[in-house]
Amino acid sequence: MKLNTVFSAALAISALLNVSGVALAAQGDTIAGYKLLTTITVPGGIGQDATAWVDTPTARLYLADTGNPRIIVIDTLNNVYLTSIALPAAPSGVLVISRSREVWVGLANSTVAVISTDTNTITGTISTGGTARAGQLAYDPIDRLIMIANDKDSPAFVTFINQQTRTVVKSVPFDGTQAPLATTGLGQPIWDIIAAKFYISVPTTPASPKGEIDEIDPVLMTVTRRFPTTCAAAGLAQLPSQRVITSCGDIIDISSGNLVTTIAGVGADEVWYNPGDKRVYFGGGMDTTTVPVIDAVNYQLIASLPAGKLQAAPLTNQTAQRLSADSDSNQIYVPVTGLGVEVWRNGAFLNVFPSPVPDSGPFGLATLTWFAPNADTIEIRLGSPSGQLFYHGANRGTVQTGSWVTDGMTFYLQDVSGGNALTLANTMATLTVVLSH
Repeated sequence: MKLNTVFSAALAISALLNVSGVALAAQGDTIAGYKLLTTITVPGGIGQDATAWVDTPTARLYLADTGNPRIIVIDTLNNVYLTSIALPAAPSGVLVISRSREVWVGLANSTVAVISTDTNTITGTISTGGTARAGQLAYDPIDRLIMIANDKDSPAFVTFINQQTRTVVKSVPFDGTQAPLATTGLGQPIWDIIAAKFYISVPTTPASPKGEIDEIDPVLMTVTRRFPTTCAAAGLAQLPSQRVITSCGDIIDISSGNLVTTIAGVGADEVWYNPGDKRVYFGGGMDTTTVPVIDAVNYQLIASLPAGKLQAAPLTNQTAQRLSADSDSNQIYVPVTGLGVEVWRNGAFLNVFPSPVPDSGPFGLATLTWFAPNADTIEIRLGSPSGQLFYHGANRGTVQTGSWVTDGMTFYLQDVSGGNALTLANTMATLTVVLSH
């Protein structure tokens, strides 16, 4: 039997009520294994509907600020503001091509700006030929092809741009002829390297009133398959095992096109998968005050980070916008209107080896390893947050069990810093062990 390790964190209290609405987390707060490290102040503030993209190899966050048309550049190694790059129109989508040292930005005037990350200057502008904004983008590194969604035109369409020549190759209208009729615009496109196809979320079509995901061949530049969804999502992200997740919780298997599951309790405009911690983060929406977090291994909602604040008039709501993550540091960057960029860190894990755990009769002997950077002192408990104590001590370590581990035994990694209670709210991770037979 294969080892089945299930990582989960406790559901945190997603909203801390006060007289004005929902309270922001304070710097240093720890919630379900996450800590709010800092809030990066941006000169001029951050407008609504800001789109973010972390380029992990260069430790840079590129934030498309629609309220003050510019790209904000933040150093994610030191978590400091660096500079801003002025744009000729409000940005809608942003994409970084690390190897080419370029940032591609969709603009409200139906053009695409190309920015050099070496000089932080615009080096080219391409018209998509539309009348409304050029929005979200995806990149095919095989064919060096950009696909961008012109979601507000009627009909909506996608534009294919040659990255090298910076010329439009083809436009495909979603008008019911070459592609389905998109009745409420288009959502996020992504590129899947294994299938060598683009995928794009389409919130509604006549055949799929609750939305669909369309597969687009980059050579033929036509829709080749369509996968119905259940919740008219805009955002889309790639998951391991050839699956995608929508911003409202649908998980679709690419190979079969089947719906795997729908995760309740989430909903946003943007969804970001972080391979560093194998978790999915949801952000966006003008009244958003939380960031739901999903474990991409077992598809469970494990936390809800309070990253926004509703305020009584005439004060402006501080709303959590779209987000991004650094997969090396596992730091999550959440732009908050009227506040800055919140930086949350996830780092708690609990692992077991060997894998699978060999049994000797009904029992097995295993080695546990853990790291909980946001806690000072931890305990590992058996069966529940307050179950039998197995280990008490440092936030990082390795320890061997005796020959008493049973099939299905669950270990709980508890944050007991400062006398924290042995409750689910202070559970940072769990591990369920399956023995080989």
